Amino acid sequence: MTNLPTDNKPELTLIIPVYEEEHNIVPFIEEVRKNISPSYIALIIFDHNHDSTLKKLHELTDNKTNIRFVKNMYGTGVINAFKTGFALAKTKYIVPIMADLSDMPETVNIMHTIIRQGYDLVIASRYVKDGAKIGGARIKNFLSALANKSLNFLTRIPTHDFTNAFIMYKKTVLDNIEIQSTGGFEITMEIIAKAYMLDYSITEVPTINRDRAAGKSKFALWKWIYKYLYWYFFILLCSVRKRFQIFRNLDHI
Repeated sequence: MTNLPTDNKPELTLIIPVYEEEHNIVPFIEEVRKNISPSYIALIIFDHNHDSTLKKLHELTDNKTNIRFVKNMYGTGVINAFKTGFALAKTKYIVPIMADLSDMPETVNIMHTIIRQGYDLVIASRYVKDGAKIGGARIKNFLSALANKSLNFLTRIPTHDFTNAFIMYKKTVLDNIEIQSTGGFEITMEIIAKAYMLDYSITEVPTINRDRAAGKSKFALWKWIYKYLYWYFFILLCSVRKRFQIFRNLDHI
């Protein structure tokens, strides 16, 4: 299942972590086919052979060379699904996107246009003009907005959304970053911070994030919150270090 095509190289790799997404995966792929313009390969990454998503394998992959089901190579969970996708991707650009219909596939076209202008990361932001978060638990939404907006205000890193996994990367960026995260979606905070420290160019575009269409969310806020706090303060520290580097360089002018 992990053999990837080498001919007619696509421009993008879509990394799609799944866990019991039997009811979402087909309408999700239909949205992707309808709305994403650049050529892509979609890696649907599952944890175990009993995942209900696999019931749709033949329906989605028959005669479709750009759709691949891939078993998680590093264990289980969304973070290891990301690592698997990052390792297997051979395209110039990589973008994780959720199979629960929460992300808007059409945003990928805008991200692709912007990244081709020379940026290294293009972040789909829920917290800028024309962006929004629709549905979901109020406490989760409040904490997310508070953390993201405060990080932007305190660090001036050019994004208002550090915790949205919906990011388009140049593959070269991911190849140069060693991932240490072990929890879940806080991996995006780590990558943004390290990309910023390595002077990669970062920008954002608005997106609308919807509550999942079917099934139960696998997001474990209280399980992962201390990991989010760790990377929150890591980003603050990176910002301070970066400013000191700038001041030090000015002293030598």
